[in-house]
Amino acid sequence: MTAREFTFRLLLRQKKEGAYSNLLLDNHLKASDLSGQDKAFATALFYGVIETQIYLDYQLEGALKQPLKKLRDEVFIALRMGVYQLFLMDKVPAAAAINESVKLVKKHGCAYAAGLVNAVLRALSRSGERLPEQSDKRYLSVKYAIPQALIDLWIKDYGKSDTIGILESFSTKSAQTVVRVNTLLCDRDSLLQRLKSEGVEARVNEAVENSLVLKKSGALTLIPSFREGLFHVEDTAAQKAALLLGALEGERVLDTCAAPGGKSFTVAEQMKSGEVLACDIYESRVALIREGAQRLHIPFIKACVQDASEYHESLGLFDRVLCDVPCSGLGTIAKKPEIRYKTKEQIMACVPVQKRILATSFRYLKPGGTLVYATCTLNKAENEEVIEAFLRESKAQLVFQKTFFPHTDTTDGFFAAVIKKDDS
Repeated sequence: MTAREFTFRLLLRQKKEGAYSNLLLDNHLKASDLSGQDKAFATALFYGVIETQIYLDYQLEGALKQPLKKLRDEVFIALRMGVYQLFLMDKVPAAAAINESVKLVKKHGCAYAAGLVNAVLRALSRSGERLPEQSDKRYLSVKYAIPQALIDLWIKDYGKSDTIGILESFSTKSAQTVVRVNTLLCDRDSLLQRLKSEGVEARVNEAVENSLVLKKSGALTLIPSFREGLFHVEDTAAQKAALLLGALEGERVLDTCAAPGGKSFTVAEQMKSGEVLACDIYESRVALIREGAQRLHIPFIKACVQDASEYHESLGLFDRVLCDVPCSGLGTIAKKPEIRYKTKEQIMACVPVQKRILATSFRYLKPGGTLVYATCTLNKAENEEVIEAFLRESKAQLVFQKTFFPHTDTTDGFFAAVIKKDDS
């Protein structure tokens, strides 16, 4: 099977089933017999077509006489793949992009459309890409391949300048992995040297203490220092949110929505001793926390299945609570491209859940205790407005809140608020 055939099949399945792109691709890459070069090409093409659908469809609309929705999925996907290769993959010859797309429709029961695919792609190859005029409201949406409704939301919440910064950041790929040093087992400099000896290029992450940025690390599970528990993967903003909790040695800490466990690990490493109860609603995800805690050699993390929206008095009270709630994930579009296509209804459906979890989590705090509310989204309705509503109804004080932007903080889009419970 060729890389294009592999990609075509996955895109067709993703369109029909709505499967998560990263899980779908990872599972099939592992089972494939593609070469390393072909896997890299297929990965770039697969994610690229998903990410840039709005841009690709705009190009096709200008070259087709019929509406896109009338095309069979097989023809539609072959055309999108062809346009992506023509305009957004530098090293693909136009002839290859066109001819291979024609072969795909012929092979998958759409030979009748071979002439159409050939004519459309050749016409686009001659004319080049097109964009709306900058005065056209669609300009940003087409250029950055982000739905207009989401752009409007960000402009309303953050202004046009920051919105363009967000869009630019999400369109710029970076082959980097941010990791947290396990300070219970080593220090930053010794891990740097260890990684160098293992052939991994790394540098100090100046944005947060005890953190490194890895370049071209390959599969982390194959790196001895990872297997030995000397670090775990965690974005810069997530590390900062965990550190905002300010957990101290010997304290009792609750992480209400912990899986896969990154923030729990960071908090525990900062504490050195005490108790961290890391909860999640699904056993399979709780298992990930247990596995991570075992790999990192942190014996005082206890992982359990628990619905964060339901209060259980038997858990007792805690000095600090980390409340990293389920959210729309709009701050992680660079990593999870299909998130950009969530509807307004899907985005706003998170808010009632977030409010319930925050109110329940606050009940576990001792008087004078500290809670950190966090999301990986860029949406004031899920962030500042949830905090404002909570503060109106509780005996709590807002100590600090911050939105982390990808273009100014070099992180995922993220929000964190520190809340303190009254002593009474």
